[in-house]
Amino acid sequence: MLSWPIRRSLLSGTAGFMAYGGWAYLVNSSHDEELARMIGLVQGCYSFVLTLTMTLISEWLYGRWANSSGQMFYVVATVCGVLFIIPLGIHAMMGTPEIVTTILPGFVVGSIYTWVYLMGLRAAERNGPGQTGGMS
Repeated sequence: MLSWPIRRSLLSGTAGFMAYGGWAYLVNSSHDEELARMIGLVQGCYSFVLTLTMTLISEWLYGRWANSSGQMFYVVATVCGVLFIIPLGIHAMMGTPEIVTTILPGFVVGSIYTWVYLMGLRAAERNGPGQTGGMS
């Protein structure tokens, strides 16, 4: 049986695949239909994998910088940097015509998701030990 964090990650990943894959297809479909399908598939797969792993990475970094006064900033900045640089590189290699428009929704939503998730970890931490279930 899968743990709840993994179930949530799989569900979120599937939603990311459908939403961002569909968006990437939509914004590129006026250029070339076959290329737009490939771009949608690549963005969808990337979004699935990213969403699946982003939460685990956020938890690990949150625990890693637990004693730092800039904990939240460091985690958000690191995760958001990854949220921008990796898809930028992938779409540049693919020749995506509308790179920024393609990745911007995922970057914005991913950044907000990361911040909200970390606020949830912080709130759980305040409620008592063992509430965050963070990775060591």
